[in-house]
Amino acid sequence: MLRNLESLDSHASRWSGNWNNPAGGGASAADAHPLPSLDLAALANVKPQPKPFAIERIAPSAEVTLLTGPGSAGKSLLGQQLATAAAAGLPCLGLAVMSGPAIYLTCEDDAGQLHWRQAHICEAMNVPMGALAGKLHLISLRGELDNALTVEAVDGKTAPSPSYVRLVQWIRSSGCGLVILDHVAHLFTGNENDRGDVTRFVNLLNRLAGETGAAILLLGHPNKSGDSYSGSTAWLNAVRSQITIDHERDADGTIIDHDARVLSIGKANYAKKGEALRFRWHKWAFVREDDLPADTRAELAEVIQLNKEDDAFLACLRERDAQGDGRSVGPSPGPNYAPSQFVGMKQARGLKKEALKRAMDRLFSVGRIESATVHNKAKGRDVTIIREVPQTSPNASPNASRTLIPNDPEPAEMRPRTHTIYTTYITGAAHGSAAPYPDDEIDWGTDGEADE
Repeated sequence: MLRNLESLDSHASRWSGNWNNPAGGGASAADAHPLPSLDLAALANVKPQPKPFAIERIAPSAEVTLLTGPGSAGKSLLGQQLATAAAAGLPCLGLAVMSGPAIYLTCEDDAGQLHWRQAHICEAMNVPMGALAGKLHLISLRGELDNALTVEAVDGKTAPSPSYVRLVQWIRSSGCGLVILDHVAHLFTGNENDRGDVTRFVNLLNRLAGETGAAILLLGHPNKSGDSYSGSTAWLNAVRSQITIDHERDADGTIIDHDARVLSIGKANYAKKGEALRFRWHKWAFVREDDLPADTRAELAEVIQLNKEDDAFLACLRERDAQGDGRSVGPSPGPNYAPSQFVGMKQARGLKKEALKRAMDRLFSVGRIESATVHNKAKGRDVTIIREVPQTSPNASPNASRTLIPNDPEPAEMRPRTHTIYTTYITGAAHGSAAPYPDDEIDWGTDGEADE
């Protein structure tokens, strides 16, 4: 059940008032409301209840959860899939999800992309798209110029914006218990490194979550230094829950399986910190490996191993190339034979000569590497070396398994590829016929990187 929300004017006045200087226009001491204090005498006769969760362990109700991850990790896909689970009344990736209406609001993807992603999510979860109508609210604000949830008031203070009011109205009218906001870069226009700006913005969302009872997931990026969030530490301090999604990596930070993902609990005031959930990208949705058929799991295991061998070969080749002239390797047996030279290198990850040779043969066959004749100054003659072929195809998904399972064919282009301002919302099924999937947005979102 939703609680009453105050009007925009009330929000704005509360935010813009000068609390430190009543004489400067803020509330006077006589007008100030007393600080609320719990009635412990009354509470002594009431059984306390644990914090409810909209998404088991990761998203407490009536709170803001910060979901971060690097580009191409799959934040947007995960957000839309979690919203779908809530609307469908189903668990997601082994997590219990509170049943009820849900909102997924994106400022990065258009209606066609939302439809494409939703179709594959529904297929993976075995949910008819039409059954989600009125329960799952997919909202695209891509192209709108006033997406920010706060504005600067006349007195220079922060105040809720018209977009915030629209969001409040949607949550109130739909009764949504789960709200996914994608992406903070579009919704927050303050200085991400300013503790005050960040705290005021997050507190606005905390207030909204508390008054509606909704769990709000705010999607964002990590910074360049490797922190799980970008900007002031206030991003982490102001929320009660923070989770990260990333590719599965080894101790050196190298991706070891391009389709595998790890969801980690970074901050948890109401759950156990440090827990990790593993799943994988499969046919344009996230799935748990244990939920796949046995033959599919076996095929994936083979794909993963071969991909690891290919990645190790390419890593060794790049390392040798980086060492300069005279360190190149060749494709034919001899003193400079690539598989022999790579054995024992750190980048080879313990692979033997036979595995590296198989990787070399596969990479030649798919055009990832090629032979080239160059002049070796030290030897005074031409030699044949292996070099990597730059990957320029816009159609290859960085998340698709690359060895045994080819990328799904993409739909034919059926509409002009323009970025149309789309200001309406989609309840469950998309309006009209299926929109084609733009091949330059093959991942899950846009942020200057291939994203989710």
